[in-house]
Amino acid sequence: MAENLRDGPEPGYEVGTCSALTEQELAECVEIIRKGGAVDADWARQELPCAKVVVARRGNRIVGLGAIKRVRAGYAAGIAEKSGVDFDTTMPELGYIAVAPEHRRQGLSHLVVAKLLSLHDGGLFATTDEESMKKTLSKAGFVERGRAWKGKRGQLSLWIRDLKPAV
Repeated sequence: MAENLRDGPEPGYEVGTCSALTEQELAECVEIIRKGGAVDADWARQELPCAKVVVARRGNRIVGLGAIKRVRAGYAAGIAEKSGVDFDTTMPELGYIAVAPEHRRQGLSHLVVAKLLSLHDGGLFATTDEESMKKTLSKAGFVERGRAWKGKRGQLSLWIRDLKPAV
């Protein structure tokens, strides 16, 4: 289901779920991730087909994406150790939030994250070294936790959106 962003500064974007990426769509997503530089694009190529994926499109081109990754408890335990935060390592990770350079500053990351959150009940964690992504996560209800650690290109921080059921 796509949502048209006619109220945004640039009309014509649609954000929606992508139940199964075609090879062409996967290639477009991986290229956007590669240009973002935050995540290993080859790893993303392997992992995206295992994730819940949301894409932003302009016309027939994918211009942004994000995913709720499969649970990787061992990876999450490593993040817990690096950050010094004892969190539920069976929580999935929100990630691969990336927008093509020429389509940035349109609010697409906020819309992609909102759409992903609408598809998921429960807690999520994310990591980032980018100030703009920290703002997106904060607005989506994530809270920065623990200490930062050295990542591939900067200081990474842990963000958690831990939804506990009401008692």
